[in-house]
Amino acid sequence: MAEAEKRKFTRVVFRTEVRITAGEAIEISNQLRDISLGGAFVEGASSLKEGLPCMLSIDLIGPGSLLRMTVEGYVARREPNGIGIKFTRIDVDSLLHLHHLIKIHSLDPETVDVEFARDLLEIK
Repeated sequence: MAEAEKRKFTRVVFRTEVRITAGEAIEISNQLRDISLGGAFVEGASSLKEGLPCMLSIDLIGPGSLLRMTVEGYVARREPNGIGIKFTRIDVDSLLHLHHLIKIHSLDPETVDVEFARDLLEIK
């Protein structure tokens, strides 16, 4: 099955600073490649192993404000150019910010709303 067919959430390109924390290891990267309601891909070399639980802090910078979303997840896959993180837990405020971010960057905002409503309880 193709990678796109396995995805259940719309992914959008969004670049911002992220901070990945896994145990005592802290990695900072500004190369968030894309994000969805279910996960994100962070570009760059990473020493984090597949399956490792982690926290991802994502900065959302706007005119006169800085919001930070924090999401729990694990390293779902490693590629030569980065790591894919699957989200497992997110607080309500961060989830609402994430939904809005994906919706405004998506080519199909209505689909994002359907995904949000359909799978809200699954990723909380």
